[in-house]
Amino acid sequence: MVDGKTAPARLARSGAASLAALVALGLTRVIHGTLVARATDPETYGLVVSLVAVSTLASLLLPAGLASAASRFIPFQQGRGDQEAVGGVDRLLSRLGLVSAVVLGGGAGAIAAFVYDLGARDVAQVVLLCVTFCAYTVQKATLYAFGEVAHYAKLELASSVIAIGATVVVVLAGVPFYLLPLALGYGLFGLAGWWRLRKTRSQTPRGYVPDRREIGVYVALAVVGTVCASGFLQGTQLLAGLFASKTAVAYFGASVVLVSPFYFLPRALGMVLFPTMARAHGAGDVEGVRRQADVSTRALLAVLAPLFVGAILLAPEVLTIFGSGRYADGAPILRLMLAGTYLAVIPVAAVNSLSSGAHVRVPVLSSVAGATTGLISVAVLAPLFGATGVAAGYVLGTAITAGGPLIIAWRLQRMSWLGPVLRALSVVGSALAFATLLDHLETGVPVDVAAALLGALIGASVLAGDLCTLWRDGRGTPATPGSGDAA
Repeated sequence: MVDGKTAPARLARSGAASLAALVALGLTRVIHGTLVARATDPETYGLVVSLVAVSTLASLLLPAGLASAASRFIPFQQGRGDQEAVGGVDRLLSRLGLVSAVVLGGGAGAIAAFVYDLGARDVAQVVLLCVTFCAYTVQKATLYAFGEVAHYAKLELASSVIAIGATVVVVLAGVPFYLLPLALGYGLFGLAGWWRLRKTRSQTPRGYVPDRREIGVYVALAVVGTVCASGFLQGTQLLAGLFASKTAVAYFGASVVLVSPFYFLPRALGMVLFPTMARAHGAGDVEGVRRQADVSTRALLAVLAPLFVGAILLAPEVLTIFGSGRYADGAPILRLMLAGTYLAVIPVAAVNSLSSGAHVRVPVLSSVAGATTGLISVAVLAPLFGATGVAAGYVLGTAITAGGPLIIAWRLQRMSWLGPVLRALSVVGSALAFATLLDHLETGVPVDVAAALLGALIGASVLAGDLCTLWRDGRGTPATPGSGDAA
């Protein structure tokens, strides 16, 4: 059973380490993107982000499912106290991860060469990036599954520093090896993670044969769900290339990079919650899962909304800082991607509570429905509005993907989320509408900054009751009737 008193503190420590590591990971992508965008023209940068998207999409075809399986089955068996089963599951998933990385890397290189007419140098970079990112994806999840959160954070920080340093070297040298720094960082992470786990693995009993059918079904469902959710986000960059100019593709790629920092907290939370909830399910602690899902969802709604408000209102300035004034016209795209990102991060805890137990099909089916809705929306809107239409399609698809798990967890676990959800969505939606008005008025930087600060303060005020409820829950103080959790 998960101790109700010690679990929040343990989650907080793990979450803090995960957050620090993911900040490093996200900032690496942002800094890499900024350096490349400023050192090249928008057309070249658009190609770079498209090639990164190809590598990322390839990793979702199997490694992401294997990583999800490691996060679920290893802690689940730990919760049951079966160390022999832990070793059997780990060995199966690790071997599949290595093989899939090599196969998918070759496939990604071949597809990129055909679609973008690349030379041998660029194809080699795509292959290397894909192989190392696939290995990194599985290794990261395995470190979490074995409780090596602190070591994961150290590895993430170290590999991020190496990747940024390598990017600086590439840009200063003026050589077009723009994917190589990312591949170097991911590759070193994978090797160091394997070295860290070698002793733990050597002490794990052998002889257990995992239920390959159960794991295979789970991996297949996880792959479908991940491709339709995360894959849809990465795929929008490739879709933008079909309907928009090369410059607009650069705007879109920059927007995808810039929204990544807003995944820091939810990703850190999810990486800690999933194995924790899997252990709780394994130990039969259903109430512990419900409690973690409730508090985490309220936190995501209330804490992130004011931050998104500020970012939406400062979109032109953020793009200018990122890639110079040439990128400021991409503000409408960035705003829509921010709105979609907010919808995507809200149900992180709900998804984990369902996927770590017996309801893994709910997030998967919602992802399929969301991706289908998004692709249909893109087909209708993109020919009319270009890259902006692709971004709008992403928002509509994400609303379906996020809404399904949130509503199902809401009903199954009898949560009181109506008030927090309505308040948070109204705050972010109002910011989106007001930003459009500012565009028509052609306001300058001072007005945009003032609007962002005021908007964030107003958002925090609207959500003050929810924030106070979270504070009381964190301190273990009973909430008073009619507080922030009320509808």
